[in-house]
Amino acid sequence: MNKQLTYFDRPERLGIDDILTDYTSLKEIQIIQKLIDSMPELVLLINDFRQIVAFNNKAIALLEPKSIYEVIGKRLGEAIKCIHSSDMEAGCGTSKFCAECGAAKANLNTITNRVSSLEECKITSKQKDRLVSFDLLVNTSPIIIEGKNYTIFAIRDISNEKRREALEKIFFHDVLNTAGAIHGLTKLLSELENPEEKEEISNAIVSSSEQLLGEILSQRELRNAEDGNLAVDIKEISANAIIQNIYELYSKHELARGKVINLNYCREDSLFHSDSTLLIRSLGNLVKNALEAVHNGDIVNIYYEVDDKDIHFHVKNNKFIPENIQLQLFQRSFSTSGKKGRGIGLYSVKMIIENYLKGKASFTTDKDAGTIFTISMPQGTDHIE
Repeated sequence: MNKQLTYFDRPERLGIDDILTDYTSLKEIQIIQKLIDSMPELVLLINDFRQIVAFNNKAIALLEPKSIYEVIGKRLGEAIKCIHSSDMEAGCGTSKFCAECGAAKANLNTITNRVSSLEECKITSKQKDRLVSFDLLVNTSPIIIEGKNYTIFAIRDISNEKRREALEKIFFHDVLNTAGAIHGLTKLLSELENPEEKEEISNAIVSSSEQLLGEILSQRELRNAEDGNLAVDIKEISANAIIQNIYELYSKHELARGKVINLNYCREDSLFHSDSTLLIRSLGNLVKNALEAVHNGDIVNIYYEVDDKDIHFHVKNNKFIPENIQLQLFQRSFSTSGKKGRGIGLYSVKMIIENYLKGKASFTTDKDAGTIFTISMPQGTDHIE
């Protein structure tokens, strides 16, 4: 149990021999296994080092281990293949991201204070080279078995509830607002006689209906992406054309009122292979996110850079993202605006760009330089399936 660096919970853990001793002893107490198997949730029994020493049948269904050694002795994040579980040498519970993890916080509270704890938890897992997101409700309770302290770790998957909540919020808020705007503009159009005013309102109706259609298509794409059914149409496309398209879509967007969008081309255009519709939709989410973050008079910059391997599309604004928010970006159901049910824009970007277009979504943020969200796309054709 060597001392290792940690940003949150204790790094030490027991060796496999000690874990197997616990595992065997608990197996011999048949009532323990019967008890956790009878529970409706996925249940783990963990020791004070947060390592799994027993689990029920529902855990097997989710984790799909090839042997018990893929579960026994592991911590939750390691067993479920959380993308941050290997950030630190000491593993799950010790990275900066773990400080914002509901499961890690519930664990720490129960083990430290010997009290029950209930937390919601968002975990992004890497499974078979694909990102999979879980929304979980975690309930931890202390228990003493033959003089040893353990924690009953019960997990309920609430991903479907969170997905439905997000969809309802979007369709009741964003879509309803846009539909209402179209209705109001249409009524106004019928009352106007001035040709120039009529043309202006007609253009506004077209723009609003495009926004409405875009919102609906985005939700369909995200659902298909999560289900593994998203159709991808790979063609040769122009980087300059992509950012020009983004500018045209969002320069007159409702969110852009009173704000400035700057567009910077490269003198020499870059051609590459990807799905232009999905890429534009993803970049559009970054632009919308930036426009929501800034105030009237502020600038959002859209530009790209090219290196030997990739094209890096950037969306920059002048705001700094606090660390606690940085650690939760790109997670499903987390919203930078704090509005419940709205946090799927950045999650959608990462899901589609990394799972389907073989690119990478990332960001940097600095108190002086502001925030840059980046989508990096490979230039070659090796990534095309």
